[in-house]
Amino acid sequence: MLCVRELLNTHRDNLGTVVKSVIFNELSNARNPNNMQILYTVLQHSPELAPKFLAMVFQDLLTNKDDYLRASRALLREIIKQTKHEISFQAFCHRGSFQARKECVVDGEFKDRFVIHVTDLLAVSMMLSITVQVKEAGIAWDKGEKKNLEVLRAFQNQIAAIQRDAVWWLHTVVPSITKLAPKEYVHCLHKVLFTEQPETYYKWDNWPPESDRNFFLRLCSEVPILEDTLMRILVIGLSRDLPLGPADAMELADHLVKRAAAVQADDLEVLRVERIQLIDAVLNLCTYHHPENIQLPPGYQPPNLAISTLYWKAWPLLLVVAAFNPENIGFAAWEEYPTLKMLMEMVMTNNYSYPPCTLTDEETRTEMINRELQISQREKQEILAFEGHLAAASTKQTITESSSLLLSQLTSLDPQGPPRRPPQPVLDQVKSLNQSLRLGHLLCRSRNPDFLLNIIQRQASSQSMPWLADLVQSSEGSLDVLPVQCLCEFLLHDATDEAASGEEEEEAESKEQRAKKRQRQQKQRQLLGRLQDLLLGPKADEQTTCEVLDYFLRRLRSSQVASRVLAMKGLSLVLSEGGLRDREEKEHPMEEDSGDSELLQGHQWLLRDLPKLPLFDSVRTTTAVALQQAIHMETNPQTISAYLMYLSQHAPVEEQGPHSNLALDVARLIVERSTIMSHLFSKLWYSSESDAVLVALLSIFSRYVQRMRQSKEGEEVYSWSESQDQVFLRWSGGETATMHILVVHAMVILLTLGPPRAGDSDFYTLLDIWFPERKPLPTAFLVDTSEEALLLPDWLKLRMIRSEVPRLVDAALQDLEPQQLLLFVQSFGIPVSSMSKLLQYLDQAVSHDPQTLEQNIMDKNYMAHLVEVQHERGATGGQTFHSLLTASLPSRRDSDEASRQKTGLEGLQGPGRIRALAQIRVLGPEDDLASIILQLFPLNPDPRWQNSNPRPLALALQQALGQELARLRQGSPPAAGVAARLLQALAALLTSSHGGALAMMMHRNHAVACPLMRLLYQYQLRAPQDSTFSSLFFKVLMQMLKWLENPAVEEGPLRTQLKSFAVQYSSRQKINDVRGGFLHLADTLAFHHDADVISTTVRAVIATLKSGEKYNIEPELINKVLQGLTEARSPFLEELLAALFSVNVETSSRFPATGPIAVVSSLLLQDQEETPVKKEAEACSVEIARLGPTSGLFIDWLEILDPEVISSCPDFQQRLLFSWNKQGKDSSESEPPSFRPYLLALLTHQSNWTTLHHCIRILLCKHQEQRSDPAASLDFLWACIHIPRIWQGRDQRIPQKRREEFVLRLKAPELISLVELILAESETRSATSEGAACSGIQSRLPLLLSCCHGDIESIKKVVEHLTGCVQRWGSSSMGKHCQDLLLQIYLQLPDILVPVPETLLSSEGAADSSTCKLDSLVHRFITLLADSTDSKAGESRLWDANMACRKLAVAHPILLLRHLPMIAALLHGRVHLNFQEFRQQNHLTFFSHVLGVLELLQPQVFQSEHQGALWDCLLSFIRLLLSYRKSSRHLAAFISKFVQFIHKYVTSNAQAAVSFLQKHSDPLHDLSSDNNDLAMLKSLLAGLSLPSKDSAADRGADNEKDDEAAAGSLPLVSVSLFTLLTPAEMAPYMKRLSRGRTVEDILEVLTDIDEMSRRRPEILCFFSSHLQRLMSSPEEICRNLAFCLALRSIQNNPSVAADFLPTFMYCLGSRDFEVVQTALRNLPEYTLLCQEHAAVLLHRAFLVGMYGQIDTSSQISEALKILHMEATI
Repeated sequence: MLCVRELLNTHRDNLGTVVKSVIFNELSNARNPNNMQILYTVLQHSPELAPKFLAMVFQDLLTNKDDYLRASRALLREIIKQTKHEISFQAFCHRGSFQARKECVVDGEFKDRFVIHVTDLLAVSMMLSITVQVKEAGIAWDKGEKKNLEVLRAFQNQIAAIQRDAVWWLHTVVPSITKLAPKEYVHCLHKVLFTEQPETYYKWDNWPPESDRNFFLRLCSEVPILEDTLMRILVIGLSRDLPLGPADAMELADHLVKRAAAVQADDLEVLRVERIQLIDAVLNLCTYHHPENIQLPPGYQPPNLAISTLYWKAWPLLLVVAAFNPENIGFAAWEEYPTLKMLMEMVMTNNYSYPPCTLTDEETRTEMINRELQISQREKQEILAFEGHLAAASTKQTITESSSLLLSQLTSLDPQGPPRRPPQPVLDQVKSLNQSLRLGHLLCRSRNPDFLLNIIQRQASSQSMPWLADLVQSSEGSLDVLPVQCLCEFLLHDATDEAASGEEEEEAESKEQRAKKRQRQQKQRQLLGRLQDLLLGPKADEQTTCEVLDYFLRRLRSSQVASRVLAMKGLSLVLSEGGLRDREEKEHPMEEDSGDSELLQGHQWLLRDLPKLPLFDSVRTTTAVALQQAIHMETNPQTISAYLMYLSQHAPVEEQGPHSNLALDVARLIVERSTIMSHLFSKLWYSSESDAVLVALLSIFSRYVQRMRQSKEGEEVYSWSESQDQVFLRWSGGETATMHILVVHAMVILLTLGPPRAGDSDFYTLLDIWFPERKPLPTAFLVDTSEEALLLPDWLKLRMIRSEVPRLVDAALQDLEPQQLLLFVQSFGIPVSSMSKLLQYLDQAVSHDPQTLEQNIMDKNYMAHLVEVQHERGATGGQTFHSLLTASLPSRRDSDEASRQKTGLEGLQGPGRIRALAQIRVLGPEDDLASIILQLFPLNPDPRWQNSNPRPLALALQQALGQELARLRQGSPPAAGVAARLLQALAALLTSSHGGALAMMMHRNHAVACPLMRLLYQYQLRAPQDSTFSSLFFKVLMQMLKWLENPAVEEGPLRTQLKSFAVQYSSRQKINDVRGGFLHLADTLAFHHDADVISTTVRAVIATLKSGEKYNIEPELINKVLQGLTEARSPFLEELLAALFSVNVETSSRFPATGPIAVVSSLLLQDQEETPVKKEAEACSVEIARLGPTSGLFIDWLEILDPEVISSCPDFQQRLLFSWNKQGKDSSESEPPSFRPYLLALLTHQSNWTTLHHCIRILLCKHQEQRSDPAASLDFLWACIHIPRIWQGRDQRIPQKRREEFVLRLKAPELISLVELILAESETRSATSEGAACSGIQSRLPLLLSCCHGDIESIKKVVEHLTGCVQRWGSSSMGKHCQDLLLQIYLQLPDILVPVPETLLSSEGAADSSTCKLDSLVHRFITLLADSTDSKAGESRLWDANMACRKLAVAHPILLLRHLPMIAALLHGRVHLNFQEFRQQNHLTFFSHVLGVLELLQPQVFQSEHQGALWDCLLSFIRLLLSYRKSSRHLAAFISKFVQFIHKYVTSNAQAAVSFLQKHSDPLHDLSSDNNDLAMLKSLLAGLSLPSKDSAADRGADNEKDDEAAAGSLPLVSVSLFTLLTPAEMAPYMKRLSRGRTVEDILEVLTDIDEMSRRRPEILCFFSSHLQRLMSSPEEICRNLAFCLALRSIQNNPSVAADFLPTFMYCLGSRDFEVVQTALRNLPEYTLLCQEHAAVLLHRAFLVGMYGQIDTSSQISEALKILHMEATI
C-alpha cells in the first residue's frame, strides 16, 4: 500500500488511472483480490479527489452499450462496505463530477438510459451513506431518545446537499445532454428527492433488504430542504422547455416543504430561505396563461388570473415557509400580502373563521365581507368576459355563467390586494397543518418581527383573547420568549376561569381535575413570578414596566364591567409581592365599603403598591392619563374614589397642559355624573371615605386655580378648537385666568358640599377665590367673542341656595330677577335658613316693584299656601309678599262657606231625587207600550217630540217593571203584566221591517235600554216556569244580537249585556227533550254566531245526551246541527259526536246501527259533491270553507264506527270513496277530497278479503251504474297488490333470482275495464297537459302488466282491444291515449309484440317516452358501433354490433329510432383528422355503418319527429364529403349510398327533404364542382333544380312560406338514377345454377354471383332457394360459398333470416359430418342475425353435441358470447 501511496504522490494524473484500473479489473474475470484494499488506500490518500474520479469511472460504465447498472450498484455497495463508509458521498455525488463528463455520452440511443441510471446510482449512494451510527441514532430518535444527534444531523444535512446538487444537475446539465421524455424526467426528479414509489429504489437487485427498506427510505426522505433545491424546482415548473408542469411543480414543492417542516427540531434548520423572490416564484406557478394561438381583440387587456387549485395550494405552502422564516419571508408576507397575513393570524389565534377574529370592530368585519362579495362579483364578470373573447376566437360560442368552463377553475391573481375568503377545504388544511407543524407557535415565538405583539396591540382591550392562554400554556417554561402582553392576557384569562370554577365545590372534583388545577396553579405562580420580576426585580427596565402596566391600564377604561374588574384584579396580583399567596388564601371581594381602611385594602395596588415601583416615575404620566379616562367609564363609587385620591397625590402637574386636562376630566365627572357624586357625598350619612375624596378634589382644583391665576396674561392655555368653552376670568384684585367653564362650575359644586372635617384649608382657599367677602365676584368673558359670560347659571345658583354655606347663598341671591326668586322659592330641598333669605328678598321685591312681581305670579292661592307652609317649617320673612298674595283673593272664610254650601247641595241631591220619583206617573193596562218604546227610541225624529224628555217614560217603565219584580220576589205567581206586554211589543217591533233601526237606536241610547233589558232578564230569572216568556225573551235576545253583531257596529254596553244574558240563559236552560235541544241548538246556530252562546247550548245538549234520555231524531236534523257546528268552528263538536254516537251504539234498538255511519258519510259526501259548485262561485277551497279541519274528525269517527269503511252503508261509502264529480267538459276542475287517500288506505289495510274482492268486482264491472273516479280506483287496485298482509310470513331477504308473484289475477273483461280506467285517467289529466297524461300512463303500466300476470294471451287481448280503440277513435284525444298506452306496452314487452303493429310504426312519441326495457342494450350496441379501437378484437366487436343494430332496425325500428339523436351526436368530432387517420381509426367504417342502418330504418326515419336528428346525421355526412373531397375515390361507395338515401328521402317526405337540401345546397354544389367524377351527385343536383343561396336570400319574407309549401310538389328527380334489378336480368345466372352438373360449373356461377353481390348485395334475394339447396351440398367449396352468400344476404336484409331457418336446422341435423361442421362454424353469426329463433338453434346444436359425438360447446359459447355481447335482445 505504501507503493500505491508513492505512486499517487508521484503525479496527479496517476490518481485517475489507478482508480479506473482497479475498477475495471474488479469487473473483469481476472480480478485482483487486493483491489478493495488499493481503493481504500486511494480514498484515504485523496478523500476529495478520489470520489470524483470514482464517479467518472462509474459514468464510463453507464455509457457502455451493455447495461452495467446492476453491476454498478453491486460494485458500489461492495466499495462502501470494504472502505467502511470512509468516502465523501457528497464529493462522489458532487455536481462537478457530472458537469465534467458531458462528453462521455456519445450515442444518442443511450443518453436517456444514462440519465436514468445515474439518477438511480445517486439514490443508491444516498442510502449507502447510512452508517451504523446513523442507523442507531435514527432508531433512538424514533423511540424518543436523543443519542448521537450530531451524527444524525450531519447525515440529514449531507442528504439535503446531495439532493440540491442532483436537482441542479437535472435542471442545467441533463437538458444539454438529451431531451428526456417527460415521464422519465419527472421520474428522475422524484427519485432523487425520494418521492417516488418505494419499489423503484430496490427493483434492480432487491437492495436495501426488506428488513431495512422502509427505514432507509424514511431516513433519506425525512431531511431538510435547501433553499436552492426549492427554488430550482419552482424554476423548472416555470420553464416551458422542461417537462415538469406548473401543477406538478407546485405539488412537488408543497410535498417537500411539508415533509421538511415535519422534521423540525431545535438543532436543525429544515426550511431556511433567504430570498424573498420565493413568494413571487410560487405565485407565478399559479398564473393562468391563455393559448398562444388565440388572438384577443386589440386593446383588450386580459385580467391577471390564477388557477384556483394552485392558487389555494400556494398560500398554505408559503404559510409554512413564512413560519420557519419569520424575519424575512414572514415579514414580507405580513407587510405586503394580506391574504397570507390573514392565514398567519388564523394559525396564531387558532381561529379559522372569515373575517379573522383579529378584526374586532363589527363595522370593519361587515366592510370586509361586503368587499369580498364585490371582488367575487367583479372577478366573475372579468372571467366571463375573458372566456367570451377566447370563445369568440375559437368555438364562436356565447359564454354564460352556466356554460362557462373557466369560472370554476380560475380566480383573480392579486396577491397584494385585499384578503380573499379561503375555501373551507383550505381552512381545514391550514388547521391540520397548524396542529401537526405548530406553525402558530413558531410565528408567535418570533420577536423580530413581533407578530404576536402586533395582534395584541390591535385588539387592545376590545375583547378577550383566550387563544393567548393556550399559547402560554403550551410554552413549556419559555415565558421569556413571549411578549409581556401575552403573559398579562393569560393572567386575566386564568382569573376568569378561576372565578367561573370557584363556585363549584372542591369535593366534586376528581383526582384528575385536582391534578390539572395544581398544574395550572403552578403555571400561574411561574407566570406571576415572571411578571413581578419584570416590574419589581433588579432587571426591571422602563420599556417592560410600561408595557405591563399599559396592558392592564387600557382595560380600566373598557365599557364592560367584567373587563375592568379583571384588569384591577390583574394589577392587584402583579403589583403586590404576596399577591398570589393572598389570592390563594382568600379572595377579597370588591364590594361597596365605607371605611377608609377597607378602601385602602381593596385598592392598595393603586394607592400603596403602584407608587412603590422602582421605575414609578416612568409610568406616572401614562397611569394618570389612563385613570383620567377611567373615571368616566367606571360605575363603582369606591373605585372612582380611589382613582381620585391617586390623581390628587401622583398626577403629574409640572406642566400646564396635563394639569389642565386633569382639571377638566375631574370637572366633567363632577358636573356630568351627578348620580355618582350624589352617592359619594350623600347628606344622609358621613363617611371618612367621602371626606377623603372631597379633600382630594379640593386639592386638585386649589392647585389648579392658583396656578392659572399665576400664569401670564398672554400665555395661551387652550387650543383654538376649545375656545368656545373657555372663559377669561378677572378678579377685583387684578388677577386673571383662562379656564374651561366646566372647571369653574365643578369648583362651585364642590363648595356647595361644605368644608371637609379634616383638612379644610383648600376649601376656604377656593371659597375666598370665588366668593370673597365684601368683594365683588369675579367676572367672566367669552374668549372667542369677548362678550361677558354668565358665570353662575340658574341651576348652579339653585345648588348654591340649597347648600349650608352662607356665603354661597348670599352670592346666589344677589341681583336676582323677580321671576328667578319665584322659581327658587318653589323649589324643593332648600334649607330653612336659605328659605328665610329668599322670603326676605321677595319682601324687598314687593316694596321695590310690586307690579312686576305680581305679573309673574301664576297662582296666587298656591303661592300664599306655599309661604304659609314655609312659615310652618320655621322660615322667617315673607309677610309683605304674603300680604300681596292675599290682598286680591276673596276672604278665606267666604270660600270656606261656599265650599260647605256646595257639599250640602250635593248631599241633598239624593232625597230630592226620591221626591221627584214620587211624582212619576203609573203605567196602566191601557197604555200602548209599543208607542212608548218608539218614544224612548225614536226611529225618525219627529218635531213634536223634540222638546219632550224621554226620561220620565223610562223611569215609569222601570218603576212598573220593578214593582212586578218585587212581587215575584215575595212569592206571588207571575201574571200578564207590564213585563210580558213590554216583551211582546219589543219582539213585534224587532221582527218588523224597522227591527234593525230600533236595535241601532237602543244601541245608541244604551243608558235607557240597558236598565230595561236588565229588569226583563231579572223577571225571566224569577219566573222560570213561564216557558213562553223565557223563549220569547231568548228570541228577542237573538234577534237584537243578530242586528248588533254587524262588523260595522261598534262594541257597546248593550251588546255586551245581551251577550252575557244569552250565555247565562243557555247555561241555565235545562234541555229535557233531546230532540227539543237539537231544535233549540239549530235555532241558535241559525240566528246567532256568538261562540259563547253556541258553546253553552251545545254543553246543555251534551249533558242531556249523557243522561241516557231516550230520543229519536231525524238524520236531517242531526246533519243540520253538525253542519252548523262545523261552520261555527265549535270546540265542542267532538264531544257532541262522542255523546251522540256512544248513545246510538248503546241504544241500537231505538236507533238503527247504521245511523251514525250514515250521518258521517252523508256529511262528507255532501261536502264532496258541493265542492265543484262552490268552486265556481268562490276562489277559495270549499272543503276548507265548509268542513275545514273538522273533516278529519268525521274521518276518525267513520274509522271507529266502521273499520272496514265500506261495509255498513255500501252506497254512501262507495260514493264517498270512488265517486267521480265530473262537471261537463271541464273535468279538470273536479278535485278529489283530501281525505280520500286515507279512507282508501283504511279500506285496503282493515277490510277482510271478501270486502276487498267485492270492491274490486264493483270497480271492474263492465256495467256500472255510476262511473268511478279512475285515479282513486287505480290507486286502490295498486294498493291491493301491495297489502302487507299478503306478504306476511315470507322470507324478508329477497333472493337475487326470484320470480315475480302476481297477486291480482283478472279475467279478460276485467282487464279491459282496467284499461278503460287508465285511459279515463289519462283523458282527465290531458286537460292539464299532454305531459301529465303520458306520465300518468307510464305510472299505471306496472299495474296493468302485473294484472296480466305474465300471460301472453291476456296481453294480446289488451293489445287487440287497444288496437280496436285506436281504429275506432282515430286521431281524437282518446285515440291518442290508446296509442300511447299501446306504445308503452310495446316498450316494456317488445318481444311479445312481434311483428310490431302497424299502428305503432306510424305513431309518434316513442322518442319522448321516459324508459324502455332495452334502452341500455341499444345504447351499448351504438357505443360499440362508434368505438374507434384499432385491434382485432375491436373489429370483431364492431362487426357484431353492426349486425345487432341492423337486426334491430328491421325487427324493432321504434327502439332504435329512440336513440337516433345519440347516433347523430356520435358522428360529431371525427372529420377534423386527415383522411389516413380517419380511415385507420375506423371512423369511415362507422359512418358507413350508420348510413346502412338508416337505410334499413326507412320509411320511419323520415317521420317529422325524427327530423332534427336525421338532419344532424345528414349534415355530418355532408361535412365528411366536404372535408375529404379530394379523396372521393375512396368514398365512391359511400357517396353512392348517400345519394340513394337522399333520393328516397325526397320520395318519402319531399317537403322536409327539399327544405334540408335548400339549406345546404352550397356545400353540395361545391362538392360537385370539385369532383367531376361524381356523376350521381351531379345528376341529383340537376334533377332537384334547387335555388341558389343568393336567390333564396333575395326573396321576400312573404313568399317564403309559399315556396316552401310548393317545394313538395316539384318534379325533383325527373329520371331515376338507380334502376332496380329485375328477375329477368338474373335469369341467366339462375339457369346456370339449375343446369350445373359439375362442381366446376356451380362454383363458377357462385363466384360470379359473389363478385356482383359485393357491389350490390340486394341481388342475392333472387338466389335464396338455390343457396338453401347448396348449403347442404356435399362439396365443401360450394357449401362454404353458399353459406357465405346466404349470410351476406341476411346481413344486407336481416328480415329474411327466418327464411333460412329450416335449411340451417336441416344442416345441423345432417348425417354428413362436414355439413354439420360447416353449419356449426356459421352458427354464432347466424344466431345473431336470427335472434328471435336463437333458442331453437342453440337447442338443436346442443342435441347435436349430445348425440352426434361432436364437441359443439365452443360454437354454442361463441354464439352466447355474441348474443350477450355484452348482450342481446
